[in-house]
Amino acid sequence: MARVLTAGKGTREGEVLAFIAEAVREDGAAAVPAECAPVLARDARCRPDADGCFRFRWPACPVACGCVERAAALVLLALCLPALTVTALLVLLCDGWPIVFRQERFGFRGRPFVVYKFRTMDRRAETLHARLQRRRRTDGRLFKLERDPRVTRLGTLLRRTFVDELPQLVNVVRGEMRLVGPRPLPASDLDHYTQPAHALRLEGVPGMTGLW
Repeated sequence: MARVLTAGKGTREGEVLAFIAEAVREDGAAAVPAECAPVLARDARCRPDADGCFRFRWPACPVACGCVERAAALVLLALCLPALTVTALLVLLCDGWPIVFRQERFGFRGRPFVVYKFRTMDRRAETLHARLQRRRRTDGRLFKLERDPRVTRLGTLLRRTFVDELPQLVNVVRGEMRLVGPRPLPASDLDHYTQPAHALRLEGVPGMTGLW
């Protein structure tokens, strides 16, 4: 059983919650905003304490849960094979080679792995990256542009439909990612994670979809 502490209102976006989360983690607990308390109360795995905390029962066998998710990803990969084939041909015909974009990312506890996506950007994207840093929309740690000029026309469609993420099912099958989790960080973004609380992001297995 793990203890879950709820922080007061207004700390969702602030550094206060991050500080609390870092402090209570050493005590085997986790901190969440007070707004999440009703959600926790409805969770059958949570039990409220007299001191206003919750006790959360983790899955009995996380290894088994991981195996089930990898098996599900394998089934999804087989079902998506026609879409993967058509998308690969479209990328090749519209934008040329390479079809798949590969990049080293950092996952659970900072372990490096190669993530796979259909290429949605111009082949010069990496060389343009530094120039575009000044135009980025970010919270101070993540590189993200509102309208990225490196994205191709086909790439825009693939991103809107999330089809470009389908090759990451391979990463899920290999156990490097989950279907849902924090996005895996590239080295350029990881360098901005200088505070101890920032390392909490690496305590979870990265996912194909989830909050940035």
